[in-house]
Amino acid sequence: MFLTLEHNEPDYVPLTDHIYMAKSLEGILGEKGVRTNTPEKYVRVHFLLGLDLICAFSNGSEATTVKPETRVSAKETVNEWGMRHREIHGMAWYLEGPIKTIDDFERYVPPDPSLPDRVKTAKEIVKLVKGDLAIAGIVGGPFTTSWLLSGFDLFAKAVYANPKGVKKLLQRLTKFAIGLGEIFIEAGVDIIWIPDDLGTVDGPFLNPNTFRHMIFPYFKEIVDSFKKHGVKVLLHCDGQVMPLVDDLIEIGMDGLHPIERKAGMKLAEIKAKYGDKLTLIGNVDATNVLPHGTEEDIKKQVIECLKTAAPGGGYILASDHSIHEGVPPENAKTMFKLARKYGKYPIKLH
Repeated sequence: MFLTLEHNEPDYVPLTDHIYMAKSLEGILGEKGVRTNTPEKYVRVHFLLGLDLICAFSNGSEATTVKPETRVSAKETVNEWGMRHREIHGMAWYLEGPIKTIDDFERYVPPDPSLPDRVKTAKEIVKLVKGDLAIAGIVGGPFTTSWLLSGFDLFAKAVYANPKGVKKLLQRLTKFAIGLGEIFIEAGVDIIWIPDDLGTVDGPFLNPNTFRHMIFPYFKEIVDSFKKHGVKVLLHCDGQVMPLVDDLIEIGMDGLHPIERKAGMKLAEIKAKYGDKLTLIGNVDATNVLPHGTEEDIKKQVIECLKTAAPGGGYILASDHSIHEGVPPENAKTMFKLARKYGKYPIKLH
């Protein structure tokens, strides 16, 4: 994993993915009660799949020192951020945030990242796999968090109508992210992985210049603070974000995931243009091929990704989103089995 992140060729192409949905975890392991906060079982999922990197999520309402969720109805809860969610098929789906007016942005105060149980699960994962798997602490990015607090329409209005208030909120979210990341690093993670979707399938959520003057200075502050500790920093970012990739490199990102096919993110183009600057992660289609494809379909795409991006190092094979509920467990296992079979260096695929 670490040779790959340095753009060298290891013995084989490393494997990872975002696997966090209960149905997916349980289906792969063949057991009930598998969650991202059940470290022994969660780790076993990664060993069963033969992965090289595991994500460690921060603890929320299940941790004793974290403010518990407030249940407002049989299916709806409000978390410590004040965000309202509805449970559908075991997953919490976002409904709304606590910021209701343009003036609320500068008044919002995030939770405390330093609560004692915040990285309880990460510490257990470190004990279980340190030295065997690379461990990435998940730290939410400032852009998505900010608009989830208000809803995207209000956030977009506030960027122009109350930029001072939005910047105050972003400063506080940046402080939270840095605080959480530093606690993860102290707990022993090797990598910080920032999930922050900057685009839709059609392009960036905001004008690139707006990202540059409004959002990316806070990103850079976060990334710089982590890299001072010697860890690599990866970005999970769905959507068509080619207009922003140069900025992501300037910010200091070491890797980009998931290179989403349906958004027109072309692995060959990105490898040719940025392969010496960014480790590329993903690009196996999680919309059609992994949910519905045959073993031959999966094999064809795994080999395509390996041929395109693995030579020279700097590529980690994964899906182009996540191993979500729509991906049959056997297809996930097939993808990683084939990747291990064909991903030995030197890459010789025709």
